[in-house]
Amino acid sequence: MGSNHRVYTTLAFASLLALVICPFDACAQLGRSSMDRFDVVNVGLGMSNRGLPIFVELEQSLDEHISAGVMASYRSYTEGGAAGSWRHQFLGLGAQGHYHFVELAPPPFDFFAGLTFTWFAHNFKWAGGQNLPGAYSGSVNGGFQLAAHIGGRYTYKDWTLFAQMTGGSMMNDLTVGLSIPLK
Repeated sequence: MGSNHRVYTTLAFASLLALVICPFDACAQLGRSSMDRFDVVNVGLGMSNRGLPIFVELEQSLDEHISAGVMASYRSYTEGGAAGSWRHQFLGLGAQGHYHFVELAPPPFDFFAGLTFTWFAHNFKWAGGQNLPGAYSGSVNGGFQLAAHIGGRYTYKDWTLFAQMTGGSMMNDLTVGLSIPLK
């Protein structure tokens, strides 16, 4: 479990470092089209059936209705009972595709739906309590997940508020935050 934890930590650090180091002007040129209203970085926190998600996505316009992005998320939670508890950590790396309902929601609104394909690394350890059980017997695991999402944005002055609900995988969540333009 020690070497797996180092791999997960290294992947998480490298992914977040790439998002932070990438100059916004250089990133904004990737996938730039005549319709650049969706060239944003989405950041947020949320509620989930498996802990508190922290979410970052680099989203680029492909055309007037479609955008795609790469995303990273992190969450942790504790599961247990009277005998003790397990502490879980999840790192998610993946891709999202969005269809924007431009005709239904002119600016300052933006409603969208799409798919999220994510790989979750799962790390868990005994967090204490009475006797350590021989093995984890719960229903949590990592791996690839495909889920659907719906969401929306609202722009007020220079602020764009972001909300997204994701479901259909082992991670069902509601994330809220900001969309920061790449200009």
